[in-house]
Amino acid sequence: MIMQRKITMADKVDMDRLMPALERSANLRRIKSTMLSMASANQPGIREWFVLHTMTGGEKTVESALKAQHVHTYLPTVEGGKMVIRHRVVNRGSRPALPGYILVSVVPSSAAFSGLRCVDGVIGLVGGSEKPHKINDADVIRFKALLGQLEGSSVHSEKFAKGDMVRFEEGPFIGYSGRIAKIRKLSLRRGEAPVGVEAIVELRLADVEHSITTPLALLEKL
Repeated sequence: MIMQRKITMADKVDMDRLMPALERSANLRRIKSTMLSMASANQPGIREWFVLHTMTGGEKTVESALKAQHVHTYLPTVEGGKMVIRHRVVNRGSRPALPGYILVSVVPSSAAFSGLRCVDGVIGLVGGSEKPHKINDADVIRFKALLGQLEGSSVHSEKFAKGDMVRFEEGPFIGYSGRIAKIRKLSLRRGEAPVGVEAIVELRLADVEHSITTPLALLEKL
């Protein structure tokens, strides 16, 4: 038996209070969607590459949300190669090459930048909205080619150490220098000592401190 409940005056009052909030929320969603549409790939004009700072671990979610709105994105990934865990050789699988960062190609405008910042999981534009950090097409092409060469193997090096000053030779932070805060080491073969495969580099870009986890292959020791 289906029970029906009469709408009381209290219910009506609550709905009267709730409707304006719902309308404001719907209007806000429409505004965000309109601004994000300004970053879509079909906008006329010259597109440029920018870097979005995202929540670490949320890169793929942000990428999916942007692609759903037809925003041209590039999430750099690298194959992890093999590593030894508890005497077992396991495959690390594909993972973001620069955790917490994703590249977007948009026609620059304040509306487009505002729309990008409104996406769930996005912290902001690297460099800020007024003068965001840009990457030229040639650097992006070289970066993609380099990551393609790294697939299936773990590039490692013994020449880097904690505290070293380094410069990015490739990638979205090319030309910027920073200090290695930590070297991440892995055992790649049974019976061998762990070797460095990644570094956490601290650098300052547009007066903002960034801690960037990066493959050592992108770095040059100063």
